[in-house]
Amino acid sequence: MTKKQIETAIRRAFLETHELRHLGNRDYLREMHDYQKKLQRRMNNAAPSGTKTDSLHMVACYFVVDHLRTAWEQRGSFRPRDILHCQESYITAHALVDAYPERVQDIMQRMDDELDLLGIHWHQLQYTCGQIIERESEVAA
Repeated sequence: MTKKQIETAIRRAFLETHELRHLGNRDYLREMHDYQKKLQRRMNNAAPSGTKTDSLHMVACYFVVDHLRTAWEQRGSFRPRDILHCQESYITAHALVDAYPERVQDIMQRMDDELDLLGIHWHQLQYTCGQIIERESEVAA
C-alpha cells in the first residue's frame, strides 16, 4: 500500500464523520482533531532530529477516526475510571457513540463502504513513530 493510498483512505474515512461536526453548540469533531494535533506536535518536538513524520493534520484525522471506530467496536465497555487513563478525544468518541448510536452506525457503514472501494480495511493501518503505515501481516509459523 502506498503512502498516497493511506492518505486517501484516511481522508475519505474522516470526511464521513462530518455529521458529528455540530451537535448542539459544540463542534466535537474539531475539538477531537485539535486535541490530536496538539499531542502529535508534542510527539514531533520530542522526536530525534531528522525523524520523518506525517503531517499533523493527517495523523489527527487518523486518530479521530480510529478513536470513533474503537468506541463503536467496543461500545458499552467504557467505565468511568477509564477517564483517568485516556486521551480526551477517546473519551469524546465514546460519548458520541453512546449519545448518537444510530448516527455513528451509519457513519461506520459509509466509512467501510468508502474503504472497500479503495480495497483497504481500516485495521490494515497503524500509527508508529509519527507515521501511519500499513500493518505488517502476521505469518503463521
